[in-house]
Amino acid sequence: MTTTQRTGLALTPECRECNVPIRRTLTGLAGTLLLVLLAGCSEHQPPGVSQAYADHDALEGATLSRAETAPREVTAPREVTSRMRPVAAAVGMTGTPQVGRVVSGTYRWMADWPETDTVHLWEAAAGPTRIRIVGRSRDMMPSAGLRGVRIRYCVKPVIGTGDMRLTGHKTCSSWTTVDGTSAAPAPAAATAG
Repeated sequence: MTTTQRTGLALTPECRECNVPIRRTLTGLAGTLLLVLLAGCSEHQPPGVSQAYADHDALEGATLSRAETAPREVTAPREVTSRMRPVAAAVGMTGTPQVGRVVSGTYRWMADWPETDTVHLWEAAAGPTRIRIVGRSRDMMPSAGLRGVRIRYCVKPVIGTGDMRLTGHKTCSSWTTVDGTSAAPAPAAATAG
């Protein structure tokens, strides 16, 4: 009867001592890999997934129609929302504002945004108080109290209502100083002759 000797990876006492650092390193790497995998699975929940989907047991036996009717939180990314905002351009005044004369503001739109529901306003120059002279109006007539005050015409586009409302950034004309009175001279008193 012949015996066969099996050759394999039998660790002799001398070999065991040299493999201890290797074993420690491999054990440490395996533990680190396990922690990374576990942290990666539970750390981030994708956007748009509501709490109803967080519980896996709640979805067992769910039909497609039930999954479709469940509430979802859908939010547009910031960059998309900011690109969708309406923008006014080339905002200006029709002339130099004068006391007692109507001055209009003019503007045009960038892109194809309609000018419905747009907020127009006149502002005095920034100082101790910021004065809004006329709100939601395209024309203004500066009073004598505004003589020497710097004003500008501003447009703030607003599109839609409720949850679908998008407000653009305010765009203004350059600052212009209100000139003195330009009212017609008072008629002379009639004298009897």
